[in-house]
Amino acid sequence: MKKQKIKYRKIRGINRRKRAIEKWGSRNKVLDIKNLKQMHRDYVKFWVSPWTDFSLINSVYPEPTGELKSLLIANLMSIYDLWDKALKQLEQPYDLQTWLFEGAISRSQVTCTINEPMDFTNVFEPVEEQPNEGIKSSNHYNDDTAEVLDRYDWTLHKYIQAYDLADPWDVEYIESVDNQQLLRTQTIGQKEYQMIEIDKVWLLLEQK
Repeated sequence: MKKQKIKYRKIRGINRRKRAIEKWGSRNKVLDIKNLKQMHRDYVKFWVSPWTDFSLINSVYPEPTGELKSLLIANLMSIYDLWDKALKQLEQPYDLQTWLFEGAISRSQVTCTINEPMDFTNVFEPVEEQPNEGIKSSNHYNDDTAEVLDRYDWTLHKYIQAYDLADPWDVEYIESVDNQQLLRTQTIGQKEYQMIEIDKVWLLLEQK
């Protein structure tokens, strides 16, 4: 199966996009404690137009770059810091994480739970050997992001998904990906799955 070529749409109105990212950050910096106590978990994703807009045609917006990416990272980590302070005041066990995706940075998010740890071992697995330079080896590390990223201890993981080898649609997708993304076959329940590396992700974990 040939890969379908993706058309990238031009990002217009950079200043408007910057304001949208700042508004997204401001809206999410206050952790909803009431909801957290009811649901025991909360998260915030990068819900900013146009990156979350649904397209009816075979085209997507490119991932944020330059100032847009720097703003995304700055606001994401500000959310993490303020959530961490709010969670500490609860004086009960919590698990707080930031997921900074290496390729599709727009997938990045902050997520937390209270009274129970998060288990994403079926989604993230550590790379065989951590980069010698740590976060400095990230595509996102530059003069504009270094001050923020250097404050934290990141670990690099693989972001993986399982595809059913008995499902024709899954098999068609498996045949379209690069061989380097194919990790292993694995039995889950009674089915055989192909494990595929979708992206790399830097994880920041805080458990108290």
